[in-house]
Amino acid sequence: NRRRGFSGRKWLPQPLRKLSQGKVDKPSIERSLIKKGSDKNLKLSEKPNEQEDELNPSNLTQSGSQVDYEAEEEVTLELPPPMKPLNEPVVITNGPPTYKDLKDNSSNLSNTLSFKKMEGNAPADLSEIEQIVKEKTEQHEVKSKFLKPLDVNSDNSKDLEASLSNNDETSDRNDKNTDQSDMETAQKKRICALSELVTTEEIYIQDLAEIVNGYMAEVSNPNGDIPLPEDLKGGKERMVFGNIEIIYEWHRDYFYKALQKCLKTPSELGPMIKRYERKLHMYIVYCQNKPVSEHIVTEHMAYFEQIRQKLKHRLDLSDLLIKPVQRITKYELLLKEITKQTERAGFADEVQSMQEAYYVMKIVCKAVNDMMDVRRLQKFEGKITAQGKLLLHGPLICIEANNNADRTASVVQKPRELQVFLFEQSVIFSDIVGKRTQFTSPTYVYRAHIQVNKMLLEELPNNRFLIKSTDPHRSEVVSFICSAQTVEQNQEWLETIRNILKSQHDFLIAIQSPIAYQKELTKES
Repeated sequence: NRRRGFSGRKWLPQPLRKLSQGKVDKPSIERSLIKKGSDKNLKLSEKPNEQEDELNPSNLTQSGSQVDYEAEEEVTLELPPPMKPLNEPVVITNGPPTYKDLKDNSSNLSNTLSFKKMEGNAPADLSEIEQIVKEKTEQHEVKSKFLKPLDVNSDNSKDLEASLSNNDETSDRNDKNTDQSDMETAQKKRICALSELVTTEEIYIQDLAEIVNGYMAEVSNPNGDIPLPEDLKGGKERMVFGNIEIIYEWHRDYFYKALQKCLKTPSELGPMIKRYERKLHMYIVYCQNKPVSEHIVTEHMAYFEQIRQKLKHRLDLSDLLIKPVQRITKYELLLKEITKQTERAGFADEVQSMQEAYYVMKIVCKAVNDMMDVRRLQKFEGKITAQGKLLLHGPLICIEANNNADRTASVVQKPRELQVFLFEQSVIFSDIVGKRTQFTSPTYVYRAHIQVNKMLLEELPNNRFLIKSTDPHRSEVVSFICSAQTVEQNQEWLETIRNILKSQHDFLIAIQSPIAYQKELTKES
């Protein structure tokens, strides 16, 4: 590597400066440049035997008798390549370096820093190098603690194990604190849900009181200011309210007081709901009468509006009569929330009773909704309550088939959606009129029915099944090819119908030959 240095009069050494003035004509003495490690400056060697091959006199040119050496001239200097910086420390895995290593490293570094020899400045440079190596060694001792193998018997390893163990204990305490906080939060949420149950119960009783003490009292008062319409006389007015007076008295005198006790002892809520399971079935009776009530109120809207204005009620009669249906749904939601928070709060002994209470309310709510749909069935000539328990209902895609054309009916007729009610005693098919919205529900018009004890079930491909009447007294065979919206719903219908047919078959055998039926039951047990 060759570097160009600037040479001028003010930078020339004393012998060359005299030569530039033309007074001394002697060969130039080349001086070597050495790097002194102590102050890191370029100095000229003072010894005559070290002055060789640094400056070439042929590079100095003259022009005329008096040569102006104050002009610029170039001097080519031979400098060694720059030393690479020590950016990364040398990792020593077997402990700190020995004195021998320090000595070797210092000698190597001194040889690299010198251009030729470092006789005069060697002691100063070596001391500086030893100082650098010493600092690097101290840094290495700190880092080598994490790099060298861990001695299980050393004090450092014991301290490390103690630190890790303390961290684990701290983590466990934090987890326990988090779990404890979650449990406390769940307890608060459970109390809030229970308080909402009691608060809304009080409001619900006030709404029922407006019906019983307001509308019912006014309608049944023969000396009232507002005359009763002729269509409502003869007991028809009682069909408007159903058994709502019984519901009101039970909630006011029993259920509300029982809920207030549960605020102090929440563990009694589940058993209390189970204890009143049969009483809650009064809501099913109320909902059976609800469609009839809605029809009468709609026909005499003006009459009940006069009563509302006289009583100065905010809600009309239709809004109040829907309150029991809304309340039974509210019970289900609140019990579900209380059950969930009871489990999260860690009350394991109360979880089962709360789950049973929630199941009871869920069954009642489902039965209420089912009865609401059944009561929307119109033009059914039989008595709906004589059909037994409602097991399943919902829309099915049906194709009506007659005589022997049942299997090819899909080619002849277009499929249509029918509302099908599956009772213990019969299956009722009905047309759907209207659509379900937020404020209205569809009505169902009777189309056909099949008695369960005279019914044939056949499973067909493509998730379809055939329901066919085997009644010999019918003039024509009634059969429907049905399919549900999903495979799961299709299987639910098939299993439910199979179970009914099996129960009917067992009941028939028990009537015809009771002794043989009892023996068969004994063998199975």
